[in-house]
Amino acid sequence: MNTYKLSLLLGAGAALLPQDALAQSAEVFGDFRGRYETVEQTGKLDAESLTFRSRLGVRFTLADERFSFLAEAENNITLSGEDQRNTSFDPLPQYATINDPDFTELNRAQLSFTPDDTWSFTAGRQYLGFNGNRIIGSPGHRQDKNSHDAIVANFERGAFEASYVYHWQLNRGPGDDSNWDTDVHLFHADYGVSDALKLSGFVYLIDITETGRENLSNTTYGARVTGSTNLGEVGVRYDLMFAAQNDSGSATADFDNTLFDGGIAFSYEGARFALGYDVVSGDGNVAFANPLAANHGTAGWADVFHGGGRAAPANGLEDFHVEVSYGASVDSSVIESWRAGLIWRDFEAENTGDDLGEEVDAYLRLSFANDVSLSFEVADYDGPDASYAPADKTKYWVTLGYKF
Repeated sequence: MNTYKLSLLLGAGAALLPQDALAQSAEVFGDFRGRYETVEQTGKLDAESLTFRSRLGVRFTLADERFSFLAEAENNITLSGEDQRNTSFDPLPQYATINDPDFTELNRAQLSFTPDDTWSFTAGRQYLGFNGNRIIGSPGHRQDKNSHDAIVANFERGAFEASYVYHWQLNRGPGDDSNWDTDVHLFHADYGVSDALKLSGFVYLIDITETGRENLSNTTYGARVTGSTNLGEVGVRYDLMFAAQNDSGSATADFDNTLFDGGIAFSYEGARFALGYDVVSGDGNVAFANPLAANHGTAGWADVFHGGGRAAPANGLEDFHVEVSYGASVDSSVIESWRAGLIWRDFEAENTGDDLGEEVDAYLRLSFANDVSLSFEVADYDGPDASYAPADKTKYWVTLGYKF
């Protein structure tokens, strides 16, 4: 039904194009990623998987330059380890989970219209992202990147920008079988006072009508303040966001939760030092929900605290983290830049104060000529060995990417 709705929408949009609005130019683009991943989890057999994900698309600019069209297909294949992992398509619960099964799908299909310098409209299957993807985003850590069936209206004048989104389907990975029906209205506005001060405000009316996911339905509203400046030769960036959330729409549970997400980072030449403190509240039954968000990395790369749109256990989560990293550009015809870093996290239940363990994440990322990238990453979660806490988990990734 929702795919039919998307086809009708794009077909109607195409019918409204001027007769002379034929393709003026076409651009083919691609994004390819091979990844080897292993997971060691207490109580499970070790899992491993080697997969190759490809995205291939075309972008048309029409003779009437106010119109453009983009379509993109996405595919993932398993090269090895298919019988040594647990996935939502092929459950092997004795193994740890690496949820990257084989799939092929239409990832994006969007028609854009820009009538003037202030307004733009996009309809169809597309990526969405507000406030660093913290509550609304298109997560792409797994091989299937989430997209959204939606209509988006943007207004921009000077330092002010506002967006309205009507959203009727979340295209969750992996493949088409995990999609959720929605009835969502998103309102978002930004105002850049200066480089040192940017203000954002938002109201998100999120109704998840998918059976079994009703209690992810919510009304979320809040504000964000970001900025950057220099203290001598030291660069300073900060980011503070607060959001309140209550049950609405199809929700059958009563809840009233909050989210605080704050951080500050200092940089000098190639070195970076950052501190962060995030608090996701929970009442013991329901925590602050993020059904449309990019959750990976918001509470550690091991992803022990979220899944299925939830960003914390029922008693909420406090996450204090420290990051140190160093990187540099390289004067070479092959390697362009590199960065290595380490993140330490300490977790605690927001509602009860229970210790929820620690995690160490580390990475080395290399950028090569011609948009080739290579990264090595590890996430090691060490819990308190208590019944209320997740099992210990260690993940390793080696990822090779190429874009054109």
